[in-house]
Parts: sequence; structure tokens; C-alpha cells
Amino acid sequence: MKYRQAPPNSLQLEPVEGCNLRCGFCGIRGIRASTGDRDNLSGPYKFMDLDTAAAVARQVRRAGWTPRIELAVHGEPTRHSELPGLVAVLRSGLPAKSPIMITTNGIPLLDDWDAKVAALYRAGADTIAVDDYKPHRCRAAVLGTDLPGVAVHRYPGGGTVANPHRRPRRGEKRLILIADIASETEGNHAHLSNHAGAAGPPDASRATQRCALPFRELTVRWDGSVALCCNDWRGVFKLGNVHTSTVEEIWHHPALYAARRRLMAGGRDFKPCQGCTHRTFRNGLLPDRMGKATMPPPRPGDDALLAGAVAGQPYTLPVLRSWER
Repeated sequence: MKYRQAPPNSLQLEPVEGCNLRCGFCGIRGIRASTGDRDNLSGPYKFMDLDTAAAVARQVRRAGWTPRIELAVHGEPTRHSELPGLVAVLRSGLPAKSPIMITTNGIPLLDDWDAKVAALYRAGADTIAVDDYKPHRCRAAVLGTDLPGVAVHRYPGGGTVANPHRRPRRGEKRLILIADIASETEGNHAHLSNHAGAAGPPDASRATQRCALPFRELTVRWDGSVALCCNDWRGVFKLGNVHTSTVEEIWHHPALYAARRRLMAGGRDFKPCQGCTHRTFRNGLLPDRMGKATMPPPRPGDDALLAGAVAGQPYTLPVLRSWER
């Protein structure tokens, strides 16, 4: 029987490419030079329009998927001037079972915290996860939030209910303060990767380890283009665009199957996976969610499929890091 990948657990959407910060551990440095502007250290910004968000929501519903939706990826989502409207478009178009989470550094919300956070929940967000980056400018605002129906949690340390990747119950609204990834040692967020070479030098320490992202997650960039995964900051591995192909067609792209077969065989030997240190969990259950399916081994034509996906310019032109010059 021909293997067919189950729908993704998670759909990552990029409302904004570009960030107000420039963290040393982040792949943003591999796609943006410093602007020198304290409030916009990693601009210029590129924004997802409402038509792209609507197209994604419509295609997800038609495919019969119910993934967890996370708004983040390669920039700061709250820099989007129409973020509540974008969330509302997604909420109205997506299946009711698909929760919406916004992951943010929170700083652009600080000038009117309660009003801006409340607007995102009214628009349809279920979870707002705030990364507690030093110097912890948003910690007091998060912990002091008192909005009707919104539960405030710390992660890790707040139990299962505080895990941002847990699907919330219907009607549950969560505001989660996530410990600084640069110093935390517990939880799913306590791991810094080199973002496929955009954040740190290539490292072969995980060269023979599987990665679950291409099996469980699909990432749609600001303009609707889709690369291999969220760690492919530059969009080296190109799979198409939701304006010319559906998310279901992209999920079943022949090159994506070639990548999955190679990763199942324990080979991070193709770009952008080569030298990437990203770590995923429950890899022994691959290729499906329950560990019951069997994926065929790599095929003779896979090399050509992989080479075709990485041919040409990446979606975002790189800013070369010191180890790439």
C-alpha cells in the first residue's frame, strides 16, 4: 500500500517577517542586518495580508484538517497593524476544533497591554504565549493581567495546563509566560538550535537523528510560500505557495516525501537539514502519530527531488553570518 502522510498536528503561520528584537540565539540574524533602530532592530517588516490568511483557513477546512494554529515563525507577530483582523479571518474560516495561539515577545503590546491583549482574544485567539526574554520587560504585565475568562500561567512549572502546545479546551483562554529560552533547562522550549545554520554554525552532532517537523508541522510564510519547516529561516527548501497550490497539495509534495524518507532513514544529509541541531520529541513514533505506519526507504529518484527543491534563490535572501563568509 502506498504510504500517505497523515495531516499535520500544527500549522505555523507567519504574520510578520522581521522583528523588533535581535536576540543572539535567533535565526533572524541570518535574514536581517541590524537597522540600528532600538525599536526595530531586525526590520524591514513584511506582512501577511488578510487574503493569504483567508486562503489558508479555507484550504485547511476543505482538506478536513484540524491542526493547532500558531502565529509566529520568523518575526514578531504583534508588529502587524491588523493582527486582530487577521486572527478574526482565521477564526471565521478555520474548523472550530483548530485552536489559535500567538507567540510573541510582547513588547509591542506594552503601551496599551490590557486593551491589545483583550482585542486578540475577542478576535479568536485561544492562547497568547509571551516569551520572557531578558530584561523581562513584559513579565509584570503578563502576571498582572486580569481579564475576564483569561487564565494566566507560567511555563514550565505551571503543570500540563500551562504547556502552550497542549490543545486548550473549547472556550479556554490562556495567557502563558514562557521562561527565557536562553537560560531555561526544562520544558519543550528549553533547547536552542542553530536554526539550520542561520543562528549558529553548522553542527553535525544530530546528523543521524530523525527530525519530526516535516511529519507533524507545516509552515506558511508571510506571502503564502512554504518551505521545509520553521527552522528553514531563509526558505532554502521550496515547496510552493498557497496562492497557486493548496496546503494539502503542498503537504503531499513529492520533494517533501523524499525529505521524510531520508529523515526516517536517519539522514540529515540534505539542505537545510544538513548541520541543523533542532531536536524533536517522540521520534520513535514516526512516520505517523502513533508509530503504527511504515514508510518505504529512500528511492533512487529522491536525490533529484531534493536537489530540485533547493535549486535557485531561497525565499528570503540571506544575511551571511561570520561562519559563512
